[in-house]
Amino acid sequence: MKTFISSLLLVLCFTISNAQSDLEIGAVYMDRAEQDYLDNDMRSARSNFDKAIFYIKEINDKRIARLGTLLSYDIKDYTKAKILAQRYFDLEPEKGTAEYEEMLILSVTIREDIIAKDKENERLRIEAIAKAKKERKLDSLTNLWEQKSQAFYVSIDSVGSFNDKNIAIYKSAGKFGIIDDFGNIIFNADTFENVIENEGYILFIDDLKRPSSIYCFNTNTQKGYILPDVSQFDSQAYDYGKLMLPRENGLLVTYPNKLGDVIVFDLNAKEFQTKEDKKELLKTLKKNDIIDKYDKDLKIRLEKEWFSIGSTIGGGFYPLFNEDKSIYAYLSTSNGRLYTADYYSHFGAFCDNTFQIIENNRSSFMDAEGVKQELQLKLKPVKTYAGSNRYVKSKNGKFQILKTENGKEVLIKGNQKLKLLPDYINEHTN
Repeated sequence: MKTFISSLLLVLCFTISNAQSDLEIGAVYMDRAEQDYLDNDMRSARSNFDKAIFYIKEINDKRIARLGTLLSYDIKDYTKAKILAQRYFDLEPEKGTAEYEEMLILSVTIREDIIAKDKENERLRIEAIAKAKKERKLDSLTNLWEQKSQAFYVSIDSVGSFNDKNIAIYKSAGKFGIIDDFGNIIFNADTFENVIENEGYILFIDDLKRPSSIYCFNTNTQKGYILPDVSQFDSQAYDYGKLMLPRENGLLVTYPNKLGDVIVFDLNAKEFQTKEDKKELLKTLKKNDIIDKYDKDLKIRLEKEWFSIGSTIGGGFYPLFNEDKSIYAYLSTSNGRLYTADYYSHFGAFCDNTFQIIENNRSSFMDAEGVKQELQLKLKPVKTYAGSNRYVKSKNGKFQILKTENGKEVLIKGNQKLKLLPDYINEHTN
């Protein structure tokens, strides 16, 4: 029994001793915190104050409550400052002191700051709700616009320049077609891999070296058709051969392989040019000393050589063929001049007093007197596209059409219109 009592007294003494030690340590940190506060070292003051509270455990001293209030207010922790201020008033019996008045004023300020902070938090909450709602609406409008914009994509790989008739050549999957400036397909790009365009005519060709199928589109009439099979011109012809540029008068000259003649096709009349009576022609040429002579097979002799004469290409010019049906030269019946094929390989149709010529593998133009013109000098002023529609490639590689209306661009396709995303959102949010 004596041993038990001795042990109990020892524990009580240790507990009392340890408690007194904590309070003393807490007091030291409290003194430091107060000095730091007076020195305006708020960070150190808060650190020491927290250490003091750790040892003191409970705030039973108005001095501690006051300093805690001041430090909490300094870091705008108004809720904690309010609690500590109330604890100060609970521990301060004297209400007339200067310190009490100071704390009273501070407590009122804390309450006002709490109200202001609550109002600001409420404003921010409402603002966040409105912002989230706006963002949801923006996302919804953006998704809706994206869905609508899918209908405005034009399924093409590339598109050329538009002419004054508001059409252009386009390419898709390696084939060529015609499209207008609103995205309407005029001629589908599903057959022809080659195309020639000149002076209002577009020719779609199956094979440039040996063309057997040609589709002609007249940009003036906006109509097209397939040229007749070349065998209708000559049963010995298997393809149209070398194609020259179609001319404004609608004439197209081609050179079928090994035929010994040229084809002149009238693209407007949709027919081959009628072959003239060569016998009467040769009589005239002999009479005018353009040729030396001709025989019963209607072959002509020039410079002691015999040649076959082909159909006229216009302007009084005729191709002359060797026995193997290759072109020897082109004869001007007005002056008898020869343009040899080793230099002037091909002549195109005669139009506006000029021929297209392939001279030394280079395309240019020449008049009936043999005066050559550079391509850019021959060409007439081209009527250009007058619209404002523009084909643009989007980030996904697809084309869309932009049109300017009232100073703003819109997407168009056919008779449909869609404002661009910023304008679309603005229209549906205001």
